[in-house]
Amino acid sequence: MFQYYTPVFLLQIFCLYHAYRHNSEQKWYWLIIFFPLGGGLIYLYIHFYNRSTIDIITENVKGVVITDYRINQLEKEMKFSDSIKTKTALADEYVRVGRYKDAIDLYTDCAQGFMADDISLLLKLTQTHFLHTDYESSVSYGKQLEKEKTFKNSNVRASYAWALHYTGKSEQAEAIFKDMDSSFTNYMPRTEYCKFLLASQRTEEAKSKLHELITEFDHMKGPERRLQKGI
Repeated sequence: MFQYYTPVFLLQIFCLYHAYRHNSEQKWYWLIIFFPLGGGLIYLYIHFYNRSTIDIITENVKGVVITDYRINQLEKEMKFSDSIKTKTALADEYVRVGRYKDAIDLYTDCAQGFMADDISLLLKLTQTHFLHTDYESSVSYGKQLEKEKTFKNSNVRASYAWALHYTGKSEQAEAIFKDMDSSFTNYMPRTEYCKFLLASQRTEEAKSKLHELITEFDHMKGPERRLQKGI
């Protein structure tokens, strides 16, 4: 239907809509209404073509197009500040792009001295070793977390369970999955439990668990449902 309207009219409608959505000052409405073309162009220039907007767009493009842009920035930062904060930030980015060995090296370097028992680092090491398919190391770090409350319902614990399974400790793995199988919570670990059941050739049990999850999703309210959309 838009082919029946002139470009100036469409520009006017867009600017008025944008002004309404962003609570713009009343002067912009008068300018756009009485001077559709000139007013609309001025409105676009003021609200879209400014230095801060261009800078933000430029940084986002760099982050998308230049895969290593963020990593390069963090590597430069670490040369000037060789701290645990900069190392872990760089390691997190390495994990994001699949450079697990590089991430492990940095996390391990951080987990020294008084930081050897740091929970967040142990979680990262457990998860990253799992992603690197070094299941023995993942199990080793995971065992250090078994008594930690923050680990009990962590998604990393599901990775730990898989690492146990891949190292021949399937009964221990299932015990962890069962412990995390609580209604209306732990959705990611519970879907991993379903995958575990399928991998164990227990299809009917997997179907039953999946049906439980779907039933719970049907009872979710809007915001929570959107939050769990990925699951």
